[in-house]
Order: sequence, then C-alpha cells, then structure tokens
Amino acid sequence: MSSAFVREGGGEPPRVWATRESAELSLETWRTIDGRQHDYEIRARPHGGFMIARLNKSGGFDSWVSE
Repeated sequence: MSSAFVREGGGEPPRVWATRESAELSLETWRTIDGRQHDYEIRARPHGGFMIARLNKSGGFDSWVSE
C-alpha cells in the first residue's frame, strides 16, 4: 500500500480489522455516530483483514476509518 493511499483520509493510517465480524461491530458504531453525513461499507483487503470505507452520500469514496 503506498504512502499516499494510506494518508488519503487525513494523515493517520487506516485501521485494519482482523475479521469481518469485528469490522461490522465498528461499522454499526460509526453509522450511529456519523450516519447522517456519511455512509460506510466494509472492504476486504487483498492480503487479509478488513477496512471500513467512509463514503459521501452520493456514494463516492471519502476516506478510510482510522480510529
């Protein structure tokens, strides 16, 4: 993963969850906190693990969840 790709969301590296289930639990929390302004989806990484993408309401990519 390139440095530019990692830092795209504001300078912090995105968080990686080991299992889809753990990512789903965090996804529900993010939807509760920020669901009016953004949509979220879980994306599998090619080399293992899962990341949560923050999307704008039109469906375009905004950033990766980093916390």
